[in-house]
Amino acid sequence: MSLQEEVYIAGMPQLSYQGLSENWLLKECGHRHWLGLADLNNQDLPDFYDQSGNKAYAAFTAVKISSKSLANIQENQSFAIHSDVARVGPARYYGQHTITSRSFNCVQVKMLSTFVFRREHRNNQSVTKASFSSEPMEFNGDREFLDEWTAFAKYARRGNWVEHLGINRFYLGSKLSLTYNPCPNSDFNGANFLYFASFQNYIDKAEWEWFRKESIWTLDTRELYYYGNINLGDTLTITLGSAVTTEDELRHWCEVYNNQNIKIADVFTVKRMAKNESSNT
Repeated sequence: MSLQEEVYIAGMPQLSYQGLSENWLLKECGHRHWLGLADLNNQDLPDFYDQSGNKAYAAFTAVKISSKSLANIQENQSFAIHSDVARVGPARYYGQHTITSRSFNCVQVKMLSTFVFRREHRNNQSVTKASFSSEPMEFNGDREFLDEWTAFAKYARRGNWVEHLGINRFYLGSKLSLTYNPCPNSDFNGANFLYFASFQNYIDKAEWEWFRKESIWTLDTRELYYYGNINLGDTLTITLGSAVTTEDELRHWCEVYNNQNIKIADVFTVKRMAKNESSNT
């Protein structure tokens, strides 16, 4: 396992309207996960090639965020991220990132990744799994949780689920949708993929369009399952698969499609009403 901890001071890049920025946190944990892979493979900096010599990148297949309170972290407050990254398959890795401040566990981000490469230059729809040697591995974490999470990721991809996080797949409400044109300067990463954190950003933008009149919501749980990517110039469509709203809680499931109407992600979200906020804030 690879253990790292770093202390930060919350400034404008790290903060959002309601405390620590979920989008910034995903990017930072993704970066730390990437560095953890390098550390586990005895590299000073991450630079991976598979058994056939293909340039390989770690693609996230699932991300789970559990938040006790992003709002607990405010301007100029110190906080730490403790990262634990482990190899759980020939090309698969599991990362767990715990965010603490003033001895309070504010957020936990769990990440599953696998190495991939492009069969065609800059064609993100030609991505396939990379091959690495099956060396012995040691994982001392919660294997039962990991197996259950991996199993649900497969169920989600196949559409083989009925209820998850209090969200029912069979929704009788309006099937809302929004289409976006991702920007190369803010939504794609240095490897020319639509950045995994951009999916969260577009889900929040869609949520703001659909539910802004009801309340300001703060994150409790989010699960993202990734199945594909898009190329520069492609559109991204967010469809509301299901939603449940109560006086103090919002739950929704969104599907993400590319411009060929192929699903490339499922996102499950649970939010609470923000304290001392209303839709008029």
